[in-house]
Amino acid sequence: MREQSKVTGIVLSVYPVGENDRRLTILTKERGKITVFARGCRKPNHPLFGVTQPLIYCEFMLTEGRSYHFLNSAEGKDFFPHLKTDLDSIYYSSYFAELAEYFTLEDTDERNVLNLLFLTFSAMKKKQVPLPLIRRIFELKIMQCCGIGPEVFQCVSCGSEERLLGLVPEEGGTICEDCKKGRRVSEISPAALYALQYVMAAPLQKLYSFSLKEKVFLEFSWAVNRFFHIHVDHAFRSAEMLDML
Repeated sequence: MREQSKVTGIVLSVYPVGENDRRLTILTKERGKITVFARGCRKPNHPLFGVTQPLIYCEFMLTEGRSYHFLNSAEGKDFFPHLKTDLDSIYYSSYFAELAEYFTLEDTDERNVLNLLFLTFSAMKKKQVPLPLIRRIFELKIMQCCGIGPEVFQCVSCGSEERLLGLVPEEGGTICEDCKKGRRVSEISPAALYALQYVMAAPLQKLYSFSLKEKVFLEFSWAVNRFFHIHVDHAFRSAEMLDML
């Protein structure tokens, strides 16, 4: 008899398989990212139809296979209905899920990314932080979770924490006054630098607790976007839709 197990997580993506089946990618607390097959669940009257949709938080009962897991049952914990109410919410939440799927691995501890995703969806519900700012915060924090976040507390050349005046994205972080010579430095205001530092240092529960004036946001957004595109070599489908908004 095959072993059964219980996991809890968020469905990142769903793909049709055959006539009535689905393949789910789920980010779980217990096993990181896993692939799960749900037989017959595309039939509208099937008991798994409602819990095999993208971007829902469930407790799943699985049967272990040699290469894949098979879904037996699921109990919905949070269906995040606010993520499906308008195109902006759909595009942004799909982008965050795509990033989470790209950056996570199977059979590893991915609880930080799972918690980040859950708290991001919750922040979208509260609507206290603009979606473009949520995007940049999420991008910066997920890079940090995965070990490729920029160095924003000290000079990447000499290690000094004093007189940080700009960014050298190609070198991975900030540069000080003494080390700027001969480098292509992008100057950054103290307010934008503080925003970068806050996101890198803040616990997940405090991430979405601030807003920025437009000028500071533009600096912050440019910096995160530049770091992201230099150090993440991947084209995200949902990002193309966001850029059209």
